[in-house]
Amino acid sequence: MSGEPAGAAPLLIDELLHPRGAQYGVMAVDADRCTSCGLCVLNCPYDCWEMDEGDVPRMKDACLCFSCGNCMVACSRGAVSMVRPYSVQGGGYFDADYPPYRLPRDPYDAEGSPAEWTETERIIMERRSVRHYKSNPVPETMIRRVIEAGRFAPSGGNHQPWKFAVITDPVFLAELEERAHALWSGDYQALENEDIARSLVGVIDDAVWDPRVREGLRMTALKRLPVFLGAPVAIFIGAHKKMSEPKLQTGICGQNMNLAALAVGLGFVWSNFGAKAVERIPEIKAKLGFSADWTVAGAAVMGYPKFRQKGIVPRQDRPVVWFRPGGEGSEID
Repeated sequence: MSGEPAGAAPLLIDELLHPRGAQYGVMAVDADRCTSCGLCVLNCPYDCWEMDEGDVPRMKDACLCFSCGNCMVACSRGAVSMVRPYSVQGGGYFDADYPPYRLPRDPYDAEGSPAEWTETERIIMERRSVRHYKSNPVPETMIRRVIEAGRFAPSGGNHQPWKFAVITDPVFLAELEERAHALWSGDYQALENEDIARSLVGVIDDAVWDPRVREGLRMTALKRLPVFLGAPVAIFIGAHKKMSEPKLQTGICGQNMNLAALAVGLGFVWSNFGAKAVERIPEIKAKLGFSADWTVAGAAVMGYPKFRQKGIVPRQDRPVVWFRPGGEGSEID
């Protein structure tokens, strides 16, 4: 927690509980291109879309779009566009000096001539978080390939501070979904109570109060965004507390797995609510093989995508500070 204890900073408390300056994302649909397939509506994790009287998608009046772009990539006709990305303006606590969103810069070779993206680069650029899966089970041979990509990730000092637990049993996954939902539903009700929420400032992490996180909690509590998304596979990554930078190292490991899943035709998405729930339910954590020395640093679900969910969307383009040979100081690009 980066703030002060609850009783010491009333202005900070008010700013965290009622953040200022959030400008939610705005998306638009070109009605002439739209086929009314509804995939943009379905693929929005925060339920920001609805169909209008002409069967064309439109954004709801009250919604929190965080500019993930998943509505864009689900559209095969390119009918969805970003009008304004999510940002926080005006100096509020969560104002992180949001830069503009841009598509990737064109690739050039070492001589500065136009080039093509390599297969690896394209996989990275087109990777999307997949939240809709076919019911087909994923063969263990394919799951193993994804885990092997994580196992062979680089780590500082070759610590390799990770271990894995995989759930493919639908009964266990359903039980875990209900346990996680009950936990987050209780948290949501507590945070909606002003007196309880005020007492938690300084106790829980500041990031919990970010509008995007609170909306995710609300959607989860209302069962409109399942924790494990009905996927056939859930993978938990443990980080050993006594090793160097375990969460950073397991993050690198997990990204290897994410890209490997995409490369072999699988969909993959992180489930932060899933990882944190298991960390907070001791008997489930122990059942998955994580002792007190291990933190459940990450969880992901995986399966075969139900529909197209990959493509390049704009991302924040923060300035890069360069120190070039012969320069008199830094240059900002």
